[in-house]
Amino acid sequence: MSGLTIIMFIFGLLIFLAGLYVYTGHKNSVLLWKCHNINKLSKKDLKTIGKWTMISSIIPFILSIIGLFIKE
Repeated sequence: MSGLTIIMFIFGLLIFLAGLYVYTGHKNSVLLWKCHNINKLSKKDLKTIGKWTMISSIIPFILSIIGLFIKE
């Protein structure tokens, strides 16, 4: 297992946890710093943002699984 594989797995896990945190309805200015109207976000908007963040965490997980099978 290479170091990049471990880093990608941890990165995917952190992205998933951040998405889960937003999905549950928490308005965190550190996670949503690019949002222009953070105070006007509804629960539905937060669920949508969290859902797509969790879906995007699949990419680092897939890369880490591929990295497990590629040996140098």
